[in-house]
Amino acid sequence: MEEKLLEQLNIWHETDEYQKIIDTIEDMEEHDYETICHLARAYNNRGEAGDYDRAIQLLQMVSDIGQEDPLWHYRLGYACYFDNRFNEAAAAFARTLELDPDDDDAQYFLNMSKEEILREEGMEQQEYNPELYSEEEMEVIENHITQNFGDFDSVFHEIISPDIHVDICMIPPSEERNYYVLVTMGMGAHWMNVPEELAEYKLERAELAVCLPPDWNLQSDDEKWYWPIRMLKVLARLPISEDTWLGWGHTVDNGESFDESTQMCGCMLINPANFEETANICSMPDGSEVNFYQAIPLYNEEMAYKMDNDAETLLNIMDDTILIINPNRKNYCKKTLLN
Repeated sequence: MEEKLLEQLNIWHETDEYQKIIDTIEDMEEHDYETICHLARAYNNRGEAGDYDRAIQLLQMVSDIGQEDPLWHYRLGYACYFDNRFNEAAAAFARTLELDPDDDDAQYFLNMSKEEILREEGMEQQEYNPELYSEEEMEVIENHITQNFGDFDSVFHEIISPDIHVDICMIPPSEERNYYVLVTMGMGAHWMNVPEELAEYKLERAELAVCLPPDWNLQSDDEKWYWPIRMLKVLARLPISEDTWLGWGHTVDNGESFDESTQMCGCMLINPANFEETANICSMPDGSEVNFYQAIPLYNEEMAYKMDNDAETLLNIMDDTILIINPNRKNYCKKTLLN
C-alpha cells in the first residue's frame, strides 16, 4: 500500500469517516493484504447491518497470510463478537493473545466472549452470588441519581457479575449541562473496609461518576471511546479485590495509559462537580450512606504531585477543564515537576 494512501486511511479512521475508507478501497482495481485488512477494519468500526459479516468475509480472503498476524486475528474476533459468533470470537482472541500476550483489548474481548458463551448456555449467574442492593435500596439509589444527576434513558448492563453487579446509568447532554454524565449503580452494595477511626463518617459505601463531552461516541466499543467505562468498572471492584476502600482525594494508578489516545494513566476521586451538594450523599433506609464521587483522570506527573502534597493542593492549581474528560487536556504538573 502506498504511504500516502495509508496515511489518509489512518486519518479517516481517527475521524470516524469509515465510509470514505470503504469507498476508496472498494473502488481500487487491485487489493493486497494491507488494503483488505484496512477495509475489514472500516466495516468493523462502521458497524451497520451486515458489516461484521462483510468484515469476516474479507479477512477470510487473506487468512493464509494472516495466521501469524495478531491484528488479523483481533479484527476477525471483533467482527465475530459483534456478529454474535462468540465461539469463533473466543478462538480468534485466544490466538491474538498467543501472538501478542500484552494485548489488553484482546483479553477483554476474550473474557466477554466467554461470558456470552456462558449466557447462551444458560449459565449466566448460576455460579455467582454477587452483592446486590435490596429492591428498596435500588429504588432509593435510582431516585437519587435521577434527582441529582439527571434522567437516564439508557443503562450499560453487566452480563456476568461475580462479586457486585455494576450497571452504568447514562445521562445524556441537556440544555443545563452540555455533556454526558455516567454514574455507576451497584458498587455501593458492597461495604468497603474503611479504617475504624473513620467509622463515624459513614464512608463504607460508594458510587462513581464521570462526565464526557457531548460528542463522545458511547455506542462504540473502540477502546479510545470505551476506556472511561472500563475505568469506572475497575474502580468499582477495586475495594473488593484489594480489601480496601475509596473516598475523596484517593488516587488510583492504572499502571499505564488508559488508551493509546491519551497519556493519562490514573485518576482521583472528588465530590461531584457542577451538581448540587445533595448529589454527594444518598441516605439509605438502614441509616447508612452511599457517597457519590466523581473520577477525574490524571497524568502521571499530576499523581506524583498529589502524592508529594495532597489532593486539595493539586486541585488548587487546576481549573474546570478537568471536570469533563478530555484525553488530551493540559497537564497541570508537567511544568511544575520540570522546574
